[in-house]
Amino acid sequence: MIKSVIILFMIVGTAFFCCCGARLSQKKELTQIRVINSTAKDFTHVTMFSMPIGELKPGDSSEFKPLRFDPLKHDPLIYCMNENINYGRYLKIPEKGVKKYTYTIDSIKNRLIYVSSREGL
Repeated sequence: MIKSVIILFMIVGTAFFCCCGARLSQKKELTQIRVINSTAKDFTHVTMFSMPIGELKPGDSSEFKPLRFDPLKHDPLIYCMNENINYGRYLKIPEKGVKKYTYTIDSIKNRLIYVSSREGL
């Protein structure tokens, strides 16, 4: 009787630790985002989702960064400066499960910044 209880306990304990261990070892995959400057303009103080990106020269691309977005703390916006003018634009938030997401600064017209986005590189 005691042997069967011990064996049952060992089987249940092993199953529990195997299942929980697998879940704990899984890393939460964060979407990697970047921004490309496809204009002929220099941008400074570039910030996306409240994360500093830095400076983007014409044709530059930022490195991929993990998107740690909390809608209560962060803005789904891109902010940047060009020739002492501040620009800002709301960004599309990537769907869950997307591995890489790219934003492209396409142009500035009539003091508005145009940004496109796509999944992937």
